[in-house]
Amino acid sequence: MYETMFYSLLYIDEASNQNPNLIAATDPIDVYILCACLCSKTFRGAGSSFRLITNNEAYVKSRLRALRLDDVAVVAYAFALPVPKNIPFYSAHFKLDIFKAFGSGTFGGQTGFVDLDTVLLRRLPSSDALAVYDISDQVFAAYNRDRVVSDMEKISGRRLSDARWYGGEFVMGSAAAFCAISQYVESCWPRYVRCFPTLHHVGDEIIMSSALNMARADGVRIIDYKETCLVARWWTARTRHKQEAFDAVRGAALLHFPADKVFLAKQARYNFQPELFLSRFRRHAQRKIALRAILALGESLIGSPRKFTPVLSSR
Repeated sequence: MYETMFYSLLYIDEASNQNPNLIAATDPIDVYILCACLCSKTFRGAGSSFRLITNNEAYVKSRLRALRLDDVAVVAYAFALPVPKNIPFYSAHFKLDIFKAFGSGTFGGQTGFVDLDTVLLRRLPSSDALAVYDISDQVFAAYNRDRVVSDMEKISGRRLSDARWYGGEFVMGSAAAFCAISQYVESCWPRYVRCFPTLHHVGDEIIMSSALNMARADGVRIIDYKETCLVARWWTARTRHKQEAFDAVRGAALLHFPADKVFLAKQARYNFQPELFLSRFRRHAQRKIALRAILALGESLIGSPRKFTPVLSSR
């Protein structure tokens, strides 16, 4: 089996690089670039290879030089997916273009995709199957299983028995596996473009989840890295689902922190040491959670819809 080469995406478009989890950031693109620097350090520290794919190589490299953090391997790619300009999370859809390129073998025989706001604490084991991250328990609890499955069936154009929802922060496999999945993605795309205004979720996750459910039903072998505690997503924001305590997931090999891009960007200035990073993150999360607990109390007094405040420890 080939060594897995990991990639992430930074698609630069001034009108679409805004993110609800970057409210405090004055320059979102620099935050993404700094997150890429940290991500690269974590993969290098674990003995894995990482590269950043972008549509604007010259700009990214110039910002890396200006930030004095030019140790990220940057790869240019000409994206071709016809993403509607008015669609929410416009840039994220270009992950699907990358997966198609993975399927062609352009980026190697064994590839993995991770989001920029992830950190690798230890090397991920390779898999003969397509490795994914199942977050059905989170999404179904937040948005109602029947509605979520109905939306995926609109996109897939068929009934999905035992439907699951997969996180977009991680997928890994052979070129042949990505080729197979990309064919399902292509079949879903026209229906997705037609009906996205009616969906509970807009973005790459719903298309990939629909495609993966179709593939799994047709016999494509898929393995869930959540089952073996290899991948985990953890929010310092309050969520519609009740998530596990941080201490229950901190042992994962790959951790995703979607609400903490600014924190991650600041860590790019330090040498990466897993235990030291986790200690810093815990202190950062403790402060954020304290503020969110106050907000939750206020909202409960005025009868706002309930959200769950994260906890660091279940003890």
